[in-house]
Amino acid sequence: MKTRSVFRSTRFLSILGMMLLLSPSATYAKTVTYFKDYRYQASEGDSKLSCRTVAFEQVKRLLLEELGTYLLSETEVKDFELTKDRISSLSAGIVSTVILEEKWDGQTYFLKAQISTDTDELVKLIDSVRRNQEQSSQWEEMRKKTEEALIEIKNLKEEMRKGKEEKVTKEKYAQAVNELSAMDWYKQGYALMNNAKKPEEALKAYDKAIEVDPGFARPYAGRAVIYNESEQFEKAIRESELAIHLNPKLAMAFNTRGVAHNGLRNPEKAIEDLSRAIELDPKYARPHSNRSNSYYWLKNYRQSLKDADKAIELDPRLSSAHFRRGRALASLNETEEAVRSFDRAIQLDPTDSGFYWHRGRVFLKLNKKELAMEDIRKAASMGNNPARDYLRKEGIPW
Repeated sequence: MKTRSVFRSTRFLSILGMMLLLSPSATYAKTVTYFKDYRYQASEGDSKLSCRTVAFEQVKRLLLEELGTYLLSETEVKDFELTKDRISSLSAGIVSTVILEEKWDGQTYFLKAQISTDTDELVKLIDSVRRNQEQSSQWEEMRKKTEEALIEIKNLKEEMRKGKEEKVTKEKYAQAVNELSAMDWYKQGYALMNNAKKPEEALKAYDKAIEVDPGFARPYAGRAVIYNESEQFEKAIRESELAIHLNPKLAMAFNTRGVAHNGLRNPEKAIEDLSRAIELDPKYARPHSNRSNSYYWLKNYRQSLKDADKAIELDPRLSSAHFRRGRALASLNETEEAVRSFDRAIQLDPTDSGFYWHRGRVFLKLNKKELAMEDIRKAASMGNNPARDYLRKEGIPW
C-alpha cells in the first residue's frame, strides 16, 4: 500500500485557527515564540511523504507541549484547572505551526518549525473553547487519537526493523500513517468550521481527510454539518449515512442525520436518530437541543422544554438550547421566562437573526411594542425573512 500525498507544498501551514503574531503597534502584548527541530529516521516501509507526515506531527506535538508548559506556569491558564495535555490539545485548534526548513536525504527527514502567539489573546481563546464543552471534548478526543496513531507507527516501525511479517506490517504501517494524516486534515476542517467559520475551506479539508483515509468516519459527519448549515439536507443525510456505515457508534453522525430530518420537517425520523445519538453519548448536549426542536415541530412543548433544559445542563453555553427553551416557554405562554432564555441565547450568539425575531414576537405578546420593533427590525436587517415579511405587512421600514 502506498502512502498518499497529503502535503502539497514545501511550506505547509497547519491551518488550525489564526496565527497570532506580534505587530509593531502591539506594544503591550506578550508574545512567545518557540522553535523545534525534528529528525525522523526512515524505516524500510517509509516513503518521503510518510516520513514528512510523522515528522510534522511530532514537531507540532513538541512545540505545543513547550507552549503548554509555559502557559501553565506563566499565565491565567493555571486557574482553569487544566492539565498540560489538555492545554496543548486546546491550543492546537488555535495556534498555527509554521515550517521554516525541511530536508530529505533519502534516510532522514529533517524539519524545523515554529509557533508564535500572543499569550494574552491565546488565554482568552483557550478559555472560550474550554467553556464550549462540545469543542473541548472534541479536541481532547482528537489529541488522544493522534497520540494512539503515533504509538502505533512507532510499534510497527520496530516490527519492521525486526523483520516480522514484513508485507503485512508494511501495509499496516502505511495505513497508520494515512490515519494520522487524515486526522490532521480533519482537525483542520473542524477548526475552520467551528473557530474560523469558514465552511468552504473546512469542506476542502474534510475532502482531503477522506481522500487520504476513506474509512475514517468523522470527516463525512463533518461534511454533513456543513451541508446542514447551508440547508442541503439531502446531502447531509447521505454524508451522515456514510459515516454511520463506517462507524455505527458515532453519535455525531446520528445527530447530523437527525438535524437533516428536522430540516426536511420529518421530526419523527429526527427523534429516532437524535435519541440514538443520546444513547451512544449521554453527555452530548447537541442532540438534546436538536430533539427539542423536533418536539417543538410536533407541538409537544413540554418535552421540547425538557430536552432544552437537559442540553443546557450538559452545556450551559449552547446558544441553540437557550433559544429552543425560550421558544418552548413562549408556546406555553410563560413569556417572561421565555424572554430571559432568548436574552441568554443572544448573549451567547448575537449573530443569529432568529433569536431576535422570536424575542420580538414575545415582546409583542407582552405588549412591549417598542422593544418588539427594535428586535424585529434588527432581525430584518440581518436578513431574517419572517421578520421582513411582518414589517412589510405592517408597513414598517427597517
